[in-house]
Amino acid sequence: MPVYAELLRDPAFFLLLLRIDEELASERRNEGCRQCGAKLHVADYPRKPRGCPAAVVEEFSWRFSFTCSRCDQRATSVSVRFLGRRVYVAVVLMLLSPPEGGASCRVCKQLGVAPCTVRRWRQWWTQEFLRTPCWQTTRTALMPPVLTAQLPASLLERIEGHSPSERLSQALRLLSPLSIAALLP
Repeated sequence: MPVYAELLRDPAFFLLLLRIDEELASERRNEGCRQCGAKLHVADYPRKPRGCPAAVVEEFSWRFSFTCSRCDQRATSVSVRFLGRRVYVAVVLMLLSPPEGGASCRVCKQLGVAPCTVRRWRQWWTQEFLRTPCWQTTRTALMPPVLTAQLPASLLERIEGHSPSERLSQALRLLSPLSIAALLP
């Protein structure tokens, strides 16, 4: 994972994730309200992201969301930047949760991630994540099966791509349904 750890300090990678989220938000807005079909208005809400480079904190301080112009129903798009309500950005949750490794421990210390937080993330990956509809759908497409005890690293290894940033952004796209609380079990 050391190659991926370099991406945690690369503002260009985080801007790529922002562009992907903008694209996903645009698609969601164009769908309109799923309840009544009316037009959606911008209703972004603030986030206090942890784990992203200082150069992109402002861009990561907003979660794209919408409200219906007629029934006022909230419509939040899926995201590659955030996993639900977690304060650390999704890429940090993915890269700092391997089963073991000195490299991730060093990065955790640099980012100020407490060991108990990493243990909680590990438990999420090896227990709760395995029960999500997102994983149930994704795992059937991955042959041979991914080693669940090695998640998320084993998932990242299975993603095809020419560069670490391409593989990581693809993995985050796969996990994007987890960014909406309504889709969690």
